[in-house]
Amino acid sequence: MTQRGHVLDDAWYLDYAAGSLVSEAERVLVRSHIELNTEAEDRIARLDTIGGALLDQLPVGEPLPFSADELLALADTDVDADVETRDDVAALPRALDGVDLPPALASYLMRTGVKVKWEFLGPGLRKAILWRGEDDTRLWLLKAEPGVSIPHHGHKGSELTLVLKGSFWDGDQEYRRGDVEEAHPDIEHDIRIGENGVCVCLALTQGKLRFDDPLLRAFQVFTGL
Repeated sequence: MTQRGHVLDDAWYLDYAAGSLVSEAERVLVRSHIELNTEAEDRIARLDTIGGALLDQLPVGEPLPFSADELLALADTDVDADVETRDDVAALPRALDGVDLPPALASYLMRTGVKVKWEFLGPGLRKAILWRGEDDTRLWLLKAEPGVSIPHHGHKGSELTLVLKGSFWDGDQEYRRGDVEEAHPDIEHDIRIGENGVCVCLALTQGKLRFDDPLLRAFQVFTGL
């Protein structure tokens, strides 16, 4: 299934609240999204309220249907130990090439010492790899000039794209700062960068993009995406 809205499926927020996201890269992206998107923040609060209501309805004296660690995760609204506290975040460098970074991403860059090195991806496109994991998974930044189009493509694996600055269009849907698009191998699409300025996104992708055009497939040898 492919989720084409501006927030994620609630399963992502449940996994985030329970501390069960698979990788640090997932935690950084999802938390950054929550920090920038009020609807996502509201969903976390609503799920936390639902969890508390379910706990209140449990019969007294009966064993809990989950472990103590799971209970603590449900009760904790700030579960990501890999991300600095709000007080610590206030001291972080928050700007990157004119982008106001969400605290989770700023903290990750400071803590890991990862340097953002922009590399050529295509005309009007630059990329910066921040993290590599198993199964050809990458956390990376995309910088795109206004009006640039990314040719028709599919995905060999999953893709989460969070807008940090500017906007992009996928069909008739516009994605702006704080919005996230989730794509899976069953989708093919054309992306067009908005005309209102440079667009910078944080992306978590598994596998390479899938192009029908042989020339673009050959070009992937140089871009690595």
